[in-house]
Amino acid sequence: MLELESVIAERIRAVPALAGWSVREGSKDLDRSAVPAVDVRLDGLQAPQASRPAVTLQPEWQVMLVIKRGEGAAQQLGTALPALVQALHNWRPSDPTGRQWTELQLGAVRPVDFADAGLMGYALVLTTASVFYGQP
Repeated sequence: MLELESVIAERIRAVPALAGWSVREGSKDLDRSAVPAVDVRLDGLQAPQASRPAVTLQPEWQVMLVIKRGEGAAQQLGTALPALVQALHNWRPSDPTGRQWTELQLGAVRPVDFADAGLMGYALVLTTASVFYGQP
């Protein structure tokens, strides 16, 4: 399921409104100082439906917009946020391993606090789901 991180990041890189933004994957060792940026990372995992012999796993993906505070910050976010929603909500990611996932669903948008007081941002929380079968 972590393979979806790169798939989601590639989708974001193709969004015209985010041209010039650094798109970073949470599992990669990258310079994270460049802004504006979009960070993609697995934020957690739910198992809302479990029954024998299968379990539905629902990863929660956090897609964070990170910008510098100041003039134009609201306009940058006002352009980027709806563009991300349009690109990701209800889009079905293709897993390189062949696993089938449901369409991404936007569950929340939350402000993000950064240790660097000069930065601000918002995190979109998106979920998808797939069924996994256990061994008897």
